[in-house]
Amino acid sequence: MDYSQWIIIVAEDEYDSLQTISMILKHNGIQLHIARNGRECLHLLQQVTPTVVILDLMMPELDGWATLAQIRADQRIAHLPVVAVTAYYSVEMMEEARLAGFDGFFNKPVSPTKFVQKLAEIVSKKRSTSEKLDNSF
Repeated sequence: MDYSQWIIIVAEDEYDSLQTISMILKHNGIQLHIARNGRECLHLLQQVTPTVVILDLMMPELDGWATLAQIRADQRIAHLPVVAVTAYYSVEMMEEARLAGFDGFFNKPVSPTKFVQKLAEIVSKKRSTSEKLDNSF
């Protein structure tokens, strides 16, 4: 699959995780915009329309949960696929993330071989759901 047209915002405050995610995405030709917290992510979303947003759940200033809530409350960007990444994986947290409105959930460290493939599946599913909703009116 060609990812050269993809734009991803990664909101991550932990250096090693950010480096790992960035290297995987850049290796696949994906354009990145980096935010160190949710506030920076929301600021970037005023300038860029990404293919997908990746949010660390635990960040300073504005965490991934609160950032997602603001994204979903904004009609202009509410439709965007948003995925969570966290070092604090549990089945319960994954379910909480789904119920909160995240489109996907990844535990850290992300898998270099499966991360982009899973992101592509999430984006494709979100686009087909949006198209069905658009065609139903």
